[in-house]
Amino acid sequence: MKRIFLRKQQSQKASCLANGYLPIKALVIVLFVTSIIAIYVNKKFLYRTPIYFNRTTESGVEVCNFSDFQVIEPGSAFLYSAYIDDRHARDVSLANTSTGAVVRLLVYYLRTIDATSRWNCRLFYNGQTDHIVDTPILAVTDLDEASTRRFLVAMVVCDFPKTPPHYVLRSASLANRNHSVPFRENSVCVVDLRNSSSSLSKSTNQDRFHGILYKDSSRTETNDAKGNHKDNRSTQDIYDVSFTVCTSPIHGKYYKIEDIVNFIEVNRFFGAEKFVFYVDNNTNPKLINCFEAYRKKGIVELYSFTPTVCDGLHYHGQIVSISDCAYRTMYRTRYLINQDPDEVIVPLKTDSWTSMLKAIHSRVRNPDLIASYSFRNQFFPLKAPDDIASLNNTLIRRYNIKALLKTSKENYIHPHVTRSKVMARPERILMWHVHLIHPKNVIRRNDTVHFTSPVDALLFHYRSVPKNGKLLTERRMLKFTDSLIDRVQTGMNLCSGAN
Repeated sequence: MKRIFLRKQQSQKASCLANGYLPIKALVIVLFVTSIIAIYVNKKFLYRTPIYFNRTTESGVEVCNFSDFQVIEPGSAFLYSAYIDDRHARDVSLANTSTGAVVRLLVYYLRTIDATSRWNCRLFYNGQTDHIVDTPILAVTDLDEASTRRFLVAMVVCDFPKTPPHYVLRSASLANRNHSVPFRENSVCVVDLRNSSSSLSKSTNQDRFHGILYKDSSRTETNDAKGNHKDNRSTQDIYDVSFTVCTSPIHGKYYKIEDIVNFIEVNRFFGAEKFVFYVDNNTNPKLINCFEAYRKKGIVELYSFTPTVCDGLHYHGQIVSISDCAYRTMYRTRYLINQDPDEVIVPLKTDSWTSMLKAIHSRVRNPDLIASYSFRNQFFPLKAPDDIASLNNTLIRRYNIKALLKTSKENYIHPHVTRSKVMARPERILMWHVHLIHPKNVIRRNDTVHFTSPVDALLFHYRSVPKNGKLLTERRMLKFTDSLIDRVQTGMNLCSGAN
């Protein structure tokens, strides 16, 4: 009986162990299958599929198959965008004499890589037949201000050789000199800036350069006393919009719908007409729907921006998005502003960016030589008490309109270059950094960087920051209370309808 009992006990024990292991085995199998699927999806879709489908023509700019970062070397090098550029730049000596142009690639890769010796530029043409040309790297420019980080963000300049007329450059990539990869699927679409504006493409390149790069925009066309014709036409006519705003990449759950609506509408009040957002694929879907609602109205452009490797990449790759935005909006907007969603350039003597610039230009000998404008930063701490006048307004509280709630600011104004932000003429800039435009990076040798006086305008920055001395009261934005409430309410209703 004892043996029978022991056998029964052992049998029950084995059965319990088996039952205990079944869920574990099932879990292991599920995890294994999920991993295989994830690897396949990651390989097939994460690197390849854009959040937003192919853009057609944006005001003359051909944007084909724009599909986020492409892997040049797994874990080491990644490519985002490419542009054909034929401006009369400081590196004009690099331009191919037969085409007068170069191909610029925006990439990030490990600092240990020597790009010029490791890669060639690979150009994919799609004319009567597919045609592939490998060309040398002419120059590599480090765009990253945080030079100690693991990844280098760079602009790679490639030779743009002359080809038969029926060959049209469609995409570009970087290819290891010792290997045949990457193939076309690792390439990015090339945007040809030589035909980047529907208005400009009707004229010759020479006319375009004189019209945008070298003509004083204040001139008009009249006949003088002797009957001679004078150019009196404003170059404003050749731009799609006057002011475009780009921002740092949107990712994660940090920003709410109300934050983005406030950002868009406050900037629109001062003159912004177009916004370009770069969005990670982990962004809140409701926020995506809000962007799409604005996009359908022609106010917003959206581009997928999901860095493949973020560890060691400065601020989610914002240098890449800033540089791409400068080239993507070139010849389409007269002025480009790069700022974060918690910032806004506020004119202090006038009520719009247009009138602010007009006042600045009236005091400058030759305003046409100004390639960019720098604006100093002043913090409005979010932990400071809300303004009592705005606190009693239901709509201001409901939509959390920080520009009206937060009227306490630090006494300290950060100097230019430190936390400052920039408004610039994209076609006159070679390289764009986060807080400044280096004088060496303007296209025309006599162009200047204008350091805007804090009397004319400041960058209002609404952010949680440690207390830094005594706070001052600044109620400048309350002057626009009614207009801002109306705008934000309209924007929130637009986004609510999209969700």
